[in-house]
Amino acid sequence: MEFGYSDNAPDRRRLPPRIAPIAGAVELCRKVVTLPKPFLALLAYNLVIWAGLLAAVGWTVGGDPAWLAAIGIGGTGLTTVAGWLALRGRADDAVAQAAAPLPAAQATDSYEALEAVPLAILVVDRQRDIRWANDGARALLGEAAVGRSLLGVLRHPPLIDALDQVVAGAAAVDGIETPVGGDRMLIADLRRLGAERALIALRDDSAARRLERLRSDFIANVSHELKTPIATLMGFIETLRGPAKGDPAAHERFLGIMQEQAGRMSRLVADLLSLRRIELNEHARPSGNANLADILGHVADALSLRAAERNMRIELPKGEVGRVLGDDEELTQVFQNLIDNAIKYGRAGTPVTVAAEQILDPVEIKTHLPGARQAKAMIAISVADRGEGIAREHLPRLTERFYRVDAARSRDLGGTGLGLAIVKHIVNRHRGSLEIESTPGEGSRFTVYLPRDEGAGKLRAAS
Repeated sequence: MEFGYSDNAPDRRRLPPRIAPIAGAVELCRKVVTLPKPFLALLAYNLVIWAGLLAAVGWTVGGDPAWLAAIGIGGTGLTTVAGWLALRGRADDAVAQAAAPLPAAQATDSYEALEAVPLAILVVDRQRDIRWANDGARALLGEAAVGRSLLGVLRHPPLIDALDQVVAGAAAVDGIETPVGGDRMLIADLRRLGAERALIALRDDSAARRLERLRSDFIANVSHELKTPIATLMGFIETLRGPAKGDPAAHERFLGIMQEQAGRMSRLVADLLSLRRIELNEHARPSGNANLADILGHVADALSLRAAERNMRIELPKGEVGRVLGDDEELTQVFQNLIDNAIKYGRAGTPVTVAAEQILDPVEIKTHLPGARQAKAMIAISVADRGEGIAREHLPRLTERFYRVDAARSRDLGGTGLGLAIVKHIVNRHRGSLEIESTPGEGSRFTVYLPRDEGAGKLRAAS
């Protein structure tokens, strides 16, 4: 006969009288053993306490052992049940507190340090709702992000999957790439925060990615620009050493082409070095004092022969031209590039017009010189041609490195594709701005805005 440690225990009423109490005791022990361990520990603790107490009472004042045993059993049971209910109540309160929304005051106290972290920080619960966000996160995702579902703010399945993993028990998940509109890219790192929440740190990786793209494009463009003249030189050298070895006329013609290609490479290298130097110093504003009238006059003299070859003239401004805080050499490079481009792309026989204007209007100054807050006046120097003009869609990209509206024509004219990029960076270093206007069929105008040097006075341009 078996007494049953399974759920299918025999009915004690059908057992022999002597066996039934034993089976009952075994069944009671089975049920006691299956109780939670904390409950059993509390039961044992109370049993020891009551046993010691009643033993002391029986030893000192005596009493019926049966009654003492009954009192001990009852007291042990009552105190055990009462203690267990109290513990369960505290545990339930803790779970409820962990699952409850984070009060504002508690959030302020608990996450005050996270406000100073230069990252976007979110606290998200098991239901994927955003419970807290620091200033960086609110600036990135909007002030109304708190209380919304993460699905409505960052709809990126890999991020949601990572959140579910962390909330389910994973300690951390790092490096989740999360696109946010356009070409912006955020990198999300997740950490478990208690039993019901996860902390998400978001860092913007867009600038690094754009820089890497620019670097790759730059290397590709430089390689492309150098490949053609190098291939030309190698081809002509091979020809001169072979089929044209004894042909003086071929020598003269081929050497002329080789000189032209070598000059092209030399200009490219010079522009690359110049651009690199300017970029390294772009953060530091020049401290020198530059006379714009002198600069424009020197540039016009240097380019006058080239203008005459196309039956063009350079018209300089008359009247007063001011001084600016700037570098003579760099500003000469700016206006040499702009006037040279006007000669190249303007129609033969038309003038290149250089105009100067001093502007005192604070609103206009702020519009064109957003970074020069102390400037009380600015000088606008414009260079205009009467050429074919440039289509509107090309204008925003003209200052990009190696960007050309007509690449073949630009190379034929000796351009490196870096001139306007150099102009932009020099103007930025001088805390100025560059404005480009163009009308197809009528021509183009490039205007440089520079803060005027207030302490140097004005000089009259040479007429």
